[in-house]
Amino acid sequence: MLKVFLISGSPAKPAHTKALVTEIGSQLQKKGCEITMWDLQKQPLPFVDPKYHHYPGEHPHQIVKEFVKLATEADSLVIGSPNYHNSYSGVLKNALDILNMDILMNKPIGIVANGGGLRSTQPLDHLRIVVRGLLGLAIPMQISTCNSDFIMQGDTYVINSSDIHKRIAAFTDQLIHYTEKFSKQSI
Repeated sequence: MLKVFLISGSPAKPAHTKALVTEIGSQLQKKGCEITMWDLQKQPLPFVDPKYHHYPGEHPHQIVKEFVKLATEADSLVIGSPNYHNSYSGVLKNALDILNMDILMNKPIGIVANGGGLRSTQPLDHLRIVVRGLLGLAIPMQISTCNSDFIMQGDTYVINSSDIHKRIAAFTDQLIHYTEKFSKQSI
């Protein structure tokens, strides 16, 4: 069973990004993957400490150790962010700075973003560069949503766009395909 670690990089509550990442996780589970989700709004990480860059698992904070362990054990990741000033969020940047190349090397990584009023790929362009810098493999397909792709149900957002649901189906298929090709078990 493929292990996928999903990270929601929005500090908002409720968050469109979390709804998007949650739906992707649900689809991955339906397709037989074991998923773990990290919501940086509910589980914020301490500010990165460069002293632990080469050995992030030795960080003294238990929450950092747990985050690093989940990223290390995952066969692939999904990283989601809102659009903050035409880029990704600072809390997500901090989380990615905690990780290093040894953890993400050759792991397929799906990237998704919510652009607010418009679908914007700028956060995805920036994340693609960071994933490459960490030696991860950003899959070709990505998802960009905007607020009108969601409706409020209770105290959370849910996706209300058939186009986005179709894109999620194709995105999760591609992530699984790349993960099977590049997973630790097949190398």
